[in-house]
Amino acid sequence: MRLLQSGIVILMLVACKASGELLGVTDEEYATQPPVFHFDDYDTCMMLKKKLYCYVNFELKPTNREKPSPVWNTIEKVSSKKIHYRHDLLRHFICVPTTCPKITVLNETDPKFKMEVGACLSEKYQYLGLKGEVTEIACKTSIYTHQTDHVDYIVLGILVTYMLWVTFASLYDLCKRYDTPENYKTFATSSAGTMITAFSVPSNWTKLKSENKSPAAEKLKCVQGIRVYMTFLVILVHTLLSVTGSPIANTKFIEEANDRKDLLGEFSKRGVYILSFHFMMSTWMLIVSMLARADRKEPLTIDFIVKSIIKRYVRLISVLLVIIGLFATWFRQLPYGPLWIGPCEEAERCRQNWWTNVLFIQTWVNRYYMCHIVSWYIGVEMQFYIISLVLITLLIKMGRSKIPYVICVLLILSILGAFWDHYRHGYPSSLAANPEDVYRLQFNKQPQWHDHFSSFIGNFSGSLLGILFGYILYMYGRQRIFTSSIHEYIWWVLSVGTLTVVASLPFFVDVDRSPATSALWVALTRPLFAFGIGILILGMSEGLGGVIKWACEWSPTYYLAKLSYTVYIGHPILQHIRIGLMRHPVHIDEVTMIIILLADIAAAFIFALLLTLLFEMPFNELANMMFRTKRISESDKKK
Repeated sequence: MRLLQSGIVILMLVACKASGELLGVTDEEYATQPPVFHFDDYDTCMMLKKKLYCYVNFELKPTNREKPSPVWNTIEKVSSKKIHYRHDLLRHFICVPTTCPKITVLNETDPKFKMEVGACLSEKYQYLGLKGEVTEIACKTSIYTHQTDHVDYIVLGILVTYMLWVTFASLYDLCKRYDTPENYKTFATSSAGTMITAFSVPSNWTKLKSENKSPAAEKLKCVQGIRVYMTFLVILVHTLLSVTGSPIANTKFIEEANDRKDLLGEFSKRGVYILSFHFMMSTWMLIVSMLARADRKEPLTIDFIVKSIIKRYVRLISVLLVIIGLFATWFRQLPYGPLWIGPCEEAERCRQNWWTNVLFIQTWVNRYYMCHIVSWYIGVEMQFYIISLVLITLLIKMGRSKIPYVICVLLILSILGAFWDHYRHGYPSSLAANPEDVYRLQFNKQPQWHDHFSSFIGNFSGSLLGILFGYILYMYGRQRIFTSSIHEYIWWVLSVGTLTVVASLPFFVDVDRSPATSALWVALTRPLFAFGIGILILGMSEGLGGVIKWACEWSPTYYLAKLSYTVYIGHPILQHIRIGLMRHPVHIDEVTMIIILLADIAAAFIFALLLTLLFEMPFNELANMMFRTKRISESDKKK
């Protein structure tokens, strides 16, 4: 509770800094502008006999260009900054029969309809010395924009059949639990029993509540807390994007926030480096398990590599398929309001490009039309896993003493590659935060998002550092690394100091003064962050850290961390639904943002719990069971 209260206070203090003024424009002048976003009453419109509700992009112009009105001068002044909204481009959602009753054609495909809507809106703003034309229009005449088809019913049939099997397995398992412990153990270890308990919700709930008390797990218990807090930060960024990417009632609040630097705003533009932690921990755990396997004299063969890839694939793909299936089918059938376009576009992308997600190549093929955009991380992580698996196998066979040297060389090459890739494009060090790019989440259509944010070479340093830190922990974990007070001071500087520099340096130094400095900062932030986190974990594994260690080992985080994958992959669908069901522009302020964030976090973990119990854990156990059976049969043959 203390941790939650402290987090809320910090968020409020940080967010409350986002108050400034738009220089050169008074509040009175700002208020004379037509609203950038406007919603007519959607539900009332849908009750009309001749219902027609339209999303309209209406580009304003002065009625008299030689003597423009004061309102137009204000619009030009406010819109001149790219970090402001375009106030000359109105995004209005109108009920045509009530807002424009004089229109004679109620058919969006008719060119005359577009002209008449433009004339109607021009008449509306004539008193301000403004006119305009419609540049984009999309209409709906029904609450449901898509008819169900065979794909919808196929997905529904698969999900219903699967849920019936899970229900049967759960009920059968519950009945068996009322038997004697000996009989239940016999059942649970039989071939049929292991299959049933793998899909049983009560059995998976028991596993989810269990805690690994082994010395190795206790040593790295802090990792679970870090994993949870990183997940909170990811949801925070996505909540900020989902809110600012939807129609805003008080656009001045967003523009004032963009006019100055604040921690939350800068983090949302630069915070991609936090995902280096997840890439790092994936390969960290991988090399530890492979070194232990080699010490047990178990062979690192092609067969082992293939089995490991299949096991990883099965664990990741089950939940991903469920989310993609929902996005492509029943997600678009929800009773969305005026903002139906966004969910429908996502559904269309998933119908066309679902196969790139299944093959984990979504960052390479059709990347501008990626289905479930946050899945880029899953694709890159799977690519890193396969490469690291092969790389570690080769290095162990060559001699494990060579591992740190080879990894350091590869790390330097990856940093140089990230620098050159960023430099040759001339990108700034932060992702574009222009409201026009964020609105309707159009920023992912820009090359920088893919070249900078989700690139393979840009994120590779985290995986390489994971191999290095995993090697250090495995080889030297039985002895203390930080043995004196001087070592402890050095640890604080290298861990917390490095993380502080990564988060705060752009506030004090202009890292974008040239393409070279921008590229250098981008190339260094992810490896520096991963390095700082890695050193932090090593120190906490030896008892250092004080309150940081306590927070990272706080007992609830251990269980929440087990949901981190399904939280990441599942929470965007809930945010899409929240936006799609909106009926009016959102009025945003600091308190509202905190409330939405807390609601998003709570909903994400509840949804993730269902995904974990129903899909992730069953298929993960299925892969384990398959390979476990194979190993037993091979050992029997040797006998």
